[in-house]
Amino acid sequence: MPHRFIFSLRFSSKVFMKLGLLSLTLVLFMTFFRMNLYFLSVFHATPDVDVTEVFHSFLAGVRFDLLILGFVMIPVSLILLLQAFTERWPSWMFVIYRGYFMLVWFLICVLTFIDFFHFVRTGMRMRFTDYMMWTPDAWMDSLHGLQRNQIWIFSVITILLFNLGYMLIKGLRFGEWKDEFSPNTGSRLEMGLRIVIPLMLVALAARGTVTAHHLAWEHSDVSGNKAVNEMALNAVWCFDK
Repeated sequence: MPHRFIFSLRFSSKVFMKLGLLSLTLVLFMTFFRMNLYFLSVFHATPDVDVTEVFHSFLAGVRFDLLILGFVMIPVSLILLLQAFTERWPSWMFVIYRGYFMLVWFLICVLTFIDFFHFVRTGMRMRFTDYMMWTPDAWMDSLHGLQRNQIWIFSVITILLFNLGYMLIKGLRFGEWKDEFSPNTGSRLEMGLRIVIPLMLVALAARGTVTAHHLAWEHSDVSGNKAVNEMALNAVWCFDK
């Protein structure tokens, strides 16, 4: 069939958009995690902090969350372009995409859950050295210093958000690439945009900023209160710090 490439490229854009929207939804869920962290811990520990500083912390937090999902999307976007150029769309690849995002979301939820209890006790996110010293027994001991309602609420929220993410990922349907066949054969401009725009969006998300320097710890410095600044970070970003 003539002009197969443009149809394959259009399908890659369709798959990218679905996975991109999924990523944005997971960022929203990560914001819900941060909201629970705020109301269960930071709110009570920072009664004198200006509300605008808290708002800026949440905005910075979205940038850090987008950075994580940006890195997650890097291999996906490259493989999608490879599939578009080779015009190969086997059904098992969609199983791999769903499995990849399920694993990513599971790890995000686990790290966020473990990090919560450390944050409540110390007012700081866990760093790599903290994870190296972490053991299930030490974690159980740390629970004794927390209020029971903090433990139950965050545990229920974690299970709920994990299941919501799991159902969204499991329910992803991509269709068939031949469904994109149409009389419109496309132009070079369309081809270029479908190749460049996804790469630019992923690169921007992974950098977390449009400035010369990528997103770093100083971008979380939005308040004179350390706990508010730490809240802007996330457990995954802090894992290797």
